[in-house]
Amino acid sequence: MSYVAARDGRKNRSAASRAPAVPDRIDDLHGNSLGMLEVPHHMACGHASRRRYDLEDPVQLRHAYEKVLCEAVECGEVADLINPMMLRRVWRDLHLPSRVREAWESRHPGLRHTVNRSIADDEVVATRTGSSRSSASGFTRQSRAPVNRKITRAGMPV
Repeated sequence: MSYVAARDGRKNRSAASRAPAVPDRIDDLHGNSLGMLEVPHHMACGHASRRRYDLEDPVQLRHAYEKVLCEAVECGEVADLINPMMLRRVWRDLHLPSRVREAWESRHPGLRHTVNRSIADDEVVATRTGSSRSSASGFTRQSRAPVNRKITRAGMPV
């Protein structure tokens, strides 16, 4: 792996200057899908409690995977921390820099075609209930009920 030398001679190992670590096969990943995930110190500085993520909480799972995919130095770290099934499940929901997403999708084209599970579940629910709401964008807007207000002569609502 090549590193760019800094002005003072130290090697710059920041994630912004190196290529993302992308394993050759997604099925070689063997991280846990349940429990707690503690990322290494170089991925998230601070106390160990700030580096622990509960994989059963969808928000923490996405945050942990974003950290690992962006900050991993080598493919071995990715393989140890990421679960292939969970990666496919949350891929569309991850907020990744374009260079990281492009590197992963160019090496693993199947990720481009993954379906956001929450959108697919909403569409199934919508078709079962007969709802006409569209969830294709992943977000739905709740319409407001009209408010009936009486206006006085002074023009102020009551």
